[in-house]
Amino acid sequence: MVSSHRTVRSFRTRSRIARAVHYGLMTGEIDVVLQQASAFVDSHDLPAARRLLEPLAARPDLPPAIRARVLLDWGWVLSAEQRYREAALAYAEAIRLVDVPELADLHSEALLESGILARYQGRLDEADGLLARAGALAASREDHLRSGQALAQRASVAHLRHRFAEAREHLHALEELLPRCPLHPRTEQLRADWAHMAAVSARLAYDFDRARILLAEASDRYTALGRRIGAANIERELGAVLGQLGDTVGARQAFGRAFTLYLRAGRRLGAAHVARRLGQMRLLAVPEDPAADTYVRRRFYQALRLGAGEPGNRLLSELGLARLDRLVGELDRAAARLAALPFGDAPDARHLSEAALEWGMVERARGDRPAAIEMFRQALHLLERGGDPSAASVAHYQLAYDLILDDRVTEAKEHAVRAFHLNEEAGRRLRDPADRETFYRESRQAYVLAMHCAARDEDGPTAFTVATAARAEAVAAFIRAGARFSPALHELVAAITLARRTPDEAARLPELHRQLDRLTTTELRRSVVPEPVDLAATRAAMPEGGHALLVDVLEDETTICNRIWLAPDGTTRVDEVLLPPDVRRWLDRYHDAEEGFAAKVQDDALAALGAAIIPPGLAAALERGEEPALVISTGGLLGPVPVAAIRVGTRYLAELARIAVVPAITLWAALRSRPVRRGTGLLAYLDQSVSAVRREKSELELAFPTATVLTRDQVRSSLSDAADHAAVLISVHGTATSGLGQALELGDGDALTAADLLGCRLPEAVMMPACWAGRIDQRPAAEPLGLPTAALLAGARWVLAGTVDIATSRTATLLGVFYAELAHARSPVDALRQVQIDYLRSPGRGQVPPYTWAGLCIVGDGFGPWRPAPHPDRG
Repeated sequence: MVSSHRTVRSFRTRSRIARAVHYGLMTGEIDVVLQQASAFVDSHDLPAARRLLEPLAARPDLPPAIRARVLLDWGWVLSAEQRYREAALAYAEAIRLVDVPELADLHSEALLESGILARYQGRLDEADGLLARAGALAASREDHLRSGQALAQRASVAHLRHRFAEAREHLHALEELLPRCPLHPRTEQLRADWAHMAAVSARLAYDFDRARILLAEASDRYTALGRRIGAANIERELGAVLGQLGDTVGARQAFGRAFTLYLRAGRRLGAAHVARRLGQMRLLAVPEDPAADTYVRRRFYQALRLGAGEPGNRLLSELGLARLDRLVGELDRAAARLAALPFGDAPDARHLSEAALEWGMVERARGDRPAAIEMFRQALHLLERGGDPSAASVAHYQLAYDLILDDRVTEAKEHAVRAFHLNEEAGRRLRDPADRETFYRESRQAYVLAMHCAARDEDGPTAFTVATAARAEAVAAFIRAGARFSPALHELVAAITLARRTPDEAARLPELHRQLDRLTTTELRRSVVPEPVDLAATRAAMPEGGHALLVDVLEDETTICNRIWLAPDGTTRVDEVLLPPDVRRWLDRYHDAEEGFAAKVQDDALAALGAAIIPPGLAAALERGEEPALVISTGGLLGPVPVAAIRVGTRYLAELARIAVVPAITLWAALRSRPVRRGTGLLAYLDQSVSAVRREKSELELAFPTATVLTRDQVRSSLSDAADHAAVLISVHGTATSGLGQALELGDGDALTAADLLGCRLPEAVMMPACWAGRIDQRPAAEPLGLPTAALLAGARWVLAGTVDIATSRTATLLGVFYAELAHARSPVDALRQVQIDYLRSPGRGQVPPYTWAGLCIVGDGFGPWRPAPHPDRG
């Protein structure tokens, strides 16, 4: 509903008087009556306007121009009272009266009003024709304002017909026309209408960020003009945006405000539309919520009453009631209601598609899968290509769901993947991180079904596309773009650091951390591009002869594991397995950071895990003894697990492969796109309270005689500009938290957090051999922020970190050997692996718990030889 319908009537009186004087036809008495009537209409006092206009409307003896003006005002009142048939007759008579060249101005106005009314009635083809004639007539007279009003209305009609490209064309033409419109309140209203309709267009294209910006602009303009209907339209559209983003609370509030505004303005049909939307939103709670049935039914019947028989409203309200009947198990009543729908009065094919979709749901509930599939196909067929992506996504998903249950895997995959793409194309564009996460949550079933179908069809490339969607996309894009964080983010990090040190400010920390999480991910998302992760580019980034393994579990069912294996021969294989209950419980203990758990001997559990997550083909390749590179994308499954200790048969994974881990494979390809940097010298800070730190320090200085050992007070300032160094080492205690609050304890309560690292400039090598520092929490549509990824964002190429509690003297011994291996130009991955294998093969070594040798890992690209640039003192 575009508010320019009322716009034309609001500011027309003075121009009408001027035309009346020109034609010499208007008496002073009629002039006064029309002015008073217009004022009453402006104030939404329709009964008063009716009392003034009804006697004049009953006078066919008035001169044509005078009668036409009366009929236009009278038609508007009738339309506002939802007496559409009478209003249409009034407008039709007005058009006939002024269809002469000397009354072209009135003619274009009458066509415009008639077109708007036809739009309200759902006669969309007729509406577009009338509006096109109004616009052409206005353009021929260089009446830019009315020409613009016709364009706005045609855009609204195009949206209702789901011809979105056509709507965008009309809005673009209107945007170009607006600067030529006169300085006048009507022009300001037209600017508001343009912003409103452009917001609708943005929402339908899933560009929710732009939609909200435009809605804010439109709201400001309508408020300044005092336009209640315009304000109601904006609230309704905001509710639609928030609803699609999954913000049900915000959507209900916006719809509630719109409902009140429509009723106050006498716009019962607008209120009916909102009542339907409120009912539809609560439908999701049926039948679990006993109160939902009553609420939803009341809203749909309210919509029927307010809509007063308008065909589109009647069809959609009855359709909502049919859906409610199905959800409460009244299948026969639902089918009867669907059969009685006024299909002949459906405003467009989208409504017919919704009815077919609901009929398919009824057939599914009855157990008639062939009938359900046929109805879902009809629902999809009725939607125009390039139309509303949300409707198409739902239809594709429901069709795929029944096809896969019918074991028609290839057909099911086609539709499931299409539903996934429609959702993902929209989700990637979202700049607000909260919107991205809630949108994914609302549409995640499309992702789950697409992955399941790809796995069933053994389609590895498609599975890769689905598996990499909404995984570390912003972190990877930020790294690939070489972007930097804003001064505002650095200032917020500094404020948090200060608050931690000031007891009086401690209460502010939770809110400051929420602000930082939001600002960080918002800035990260600015680098996201529309294109998904490219499988070929990922393969090209692999080390020669290397493998990649992507493992993850479903968010709603953490025992269903997807395994995707990128083999060096160019094949991509996928399967789906069920994690044994014992394996899932064992993994949960690592995810819970259970104290001392990694200190237990657990070879049997590690072998069971290996059997569950390592595909047989990959296991066979590893057992050939070639010791290939293996990049493991840990996903939401293996982040806190010491992956080197996973067993393949009777051997540890570290014995069979050269391992690097990343939370998501998207991050791997981004890191490999960075040019290699060679810095000079090593900066080190070692906390004296850490076990065997003196031994570690001596081994470090032996391997790197020129290393600069920092005091605690020097750490932050040194890290802020350490990019020209070769490496940074921070050997301290860590915390078992995740996110930007994950910290390295420098001593005396001084914590260096992941947030602090975001403001640093770090070298290619960052070593933080601290307990828990390598734990990464990867959730779909949420960025895997923590110490390792913060270091990578700040410039590191690889990070040495602990995934479990490694606070033992053995760790210091292993680190000493690791530093020596690095000093001999070994790659970080090979250096760590050599240390681990030597420990496992030392004489008399029996079964050992993971924390003694496998607690450290390389996060990122640690496959290249690590060669610092020559120190200046050595020439």
